[in-house]
Amino acid sequence: MLSHKISCLSVLSARGALPVTLALALVVSCRHASNDKQVTSKDAGALKYVPIAAERIEAINNGSKRPVYSGPFGAIEGTVTVTGDTAPDMTQYIDKIPPDCEVASQTYGKLFREGPGRALADVLVAATGYAGYVKPAADHVVLEARNCAWAKKTVALTFGQRIEVKSKDTRPYIPQLLGGPPGALLVAVPGGESVPIFPQEPGHYVLIDSMRLYSKADVFVVRYPTVDVTGESGKYRIEGIPPGPVTISALLPSTSGTATRQVNVTANETAKVDLAIAFSASTYHPSTPKPAASH
Repeated sequence: MLSHKISCLSVLSARGALPVTLALALVVSCRHASNDKQVTSKDAGALKYVPIAAERIEAINNGSKRPVYSGPFGAIEGTVTVTGDTAPDMTQYIDKIPPDCEVASQTYGKLFREGPGRALADVLVAATGYAGYVKPAADHVVLEARNCAWAKKTVALTFGQRIEVKSKDTRPYIPQLLGGPPGALLVAVPGGESVPIFPQEPGHYVLIDSMRLYSKADVFVVRYPTVDVTGESGKYRIEGIPPGPVTISALLPSTSGTATRQVNVTANETAKVDLAIAFSASTYHPSTPKPAASH
């Protein structure tokens, strides 16, 4: 199957300004094995629940042993837009997308996706810098596949959560997470159960569909649950934030464009924070990020 490797960004610090500084805590090396075994979602029962030890999750997500926050929460919501130039065509992907995969053409045909009013899709938005330790409300996030494409080009989850990939049309999909150790490739079949993806470390990965190499999503596994990803409306909402000063950071992975704001979160209220990420076609140079030295 595949023989290439990619370089991955490292762990994203729970206490830092996540997307802006891209604070790195360890290197996640990229590996791929060409002899990975394929398993259909109907056979995935034994593989579906392979939990990471709770002690390890706690040690990584809460290394400073902060107390679990139990007070009232606030929320932040807003819209992310793009300014400057429009997205250039991704001709290397367009040429590979079959004519009956219209959604895939819309998803991967441009460097980034815009909605009405220059709303920006697939932006990772994070709230960081608050006091206290917050755990995620669920043990997984869902990623749907439809019309030869992932529903999102960016996926965010807390370390310890898994991705549940589900086929929502008549096509099979073979999700593969680049950046971690190789394992069985589970096939999400039409009408079948979702198949699980278990990132083994915090960090930045790339999820591909092994049947359609143009179909990929950036996956960010962080140490906290206060994250969201914008859809085509550009809107995000982050709940479960302890009151106090917070940094809101946004990252568009396809361009590495960022935006950040400081906001004070009030208990039982929602703060409105809109963000804009600039893009210049003349200064954009696609590149593969180099791993930072571990520390």
